[in-house]
Amino acid sequence: MTNYLSTRRLAGIAGLIVLLELAATAQTVAEKPFLGAWKGAISIMGQTLEIRIVFTVDEAKKLAGTFDSISQGATGLKLAGIAVEGKTISFGLDPATVPGNATFKGTLDASGAKIAGDFSQAGYTGTFSVEKEKPQK
Repeated sequence: MTNYLSTRRLAGIAGLIVLLELAATAQTVAEKPFLGAWKGAISIMGQTLEIRIVFTVDEAKKLAGTFDSISQGATGLKLAGIAVEGKTISFGLDPATVPGNATFKGTLDASGAKIAGDFSQAGYTGTFSVEKEKPQK
């Protein structure tokens, strides 16, 4: 009887591990369309700033990334608070390095090649739009 209960426990634990792995895989699949480099612009207060965003997966298999404000010469700024819900992605810039609570919320278009949405920082609002860069060969 003891062996039977131990076997059932082990089977239950193994099943739980499989479910957790499937959940992690589902999250990665949801994030996958966003992975890669994106280039475009922010429009705010009558100005247009050229930007580049790169989404990657970190060691913990979570979505991570960097932001470049090409027009302002700022590169490699760390993204923070990345969240994906379906085709919507929201994120900010690391407040330790970028003041003003910079936040982005955009939607992936039907082609999967463009993200567009809202940008805000220090009480100012604007829009952003980026297109996926083609991988270099």
